[in-house]
Amino acid sequence: MDEKKRRLLARQDPAAEGSTAGRSVGGRAHSENTGAGSPKPPTRVKPLSKLGIGWRVVVPAAALVVLTCGQFLNTNDFFPLGSLTQYATAKDLNGTVGSTCIAAQFPGEDEPRRLGFNAATVGIERGDVESQLDRVIAHPELMQSMADSYVRLHPLEPKPETMILCRTTTQLKNGLSVGEPEETTLATWEVR
Repeated sequence: MDEKKRRLLARQDPAAEGSTAGRSVGGRAHSENTGAGSPKPPTRVKPLSKLGIGWRVVVPAAALVVLTCGQFLNTNDFFPLGSLTQYATAKDLNGTVGSTCIAAQFPGEDEPRRLGFNAATVGIERGDVESQLDRVIAHPELMQSMADSYVRLHPLEPKPETMILCRTTTQLKNGLSVGEPEETTLATWEVR
């Protein structure tokens, strides 16, 4: 029996054997060290405590519960254990792709200016708004917090007068965009 199998069967730590116990002669381990002292007894593997077993069972079970709740509630609030519906179906290569956007009307400007839809610009990520889009459209006053975040994050910029939640729709043909995207206003909010 080779040395590795012998150690596994004896539940012995290779470091406990020393560096010279690597050869076997006639099926038995042979040590070249003939000096004083006997080899160390085999190291016993300590079984897991109840606490060790408990957290190894509870953590995966909790992750499974959160993942299941995210699926049934169809929410991304538990990311990365949220809804996986975004990966469930393939896109139609000749369909459309929609993307939510945010714009703001600033004093003295004729056209609304498109803002970066991220935490560094308006204090929230696009995906967080898209997962609650119906709620934001029904209650446009929720965009006040985005305006407040913009002012706080950009103190040298002018304060926006109006926040505009919009959607761009891009037509696809064979998986490639065709023409200019169409922009639709979903909700507006006069900033206070």
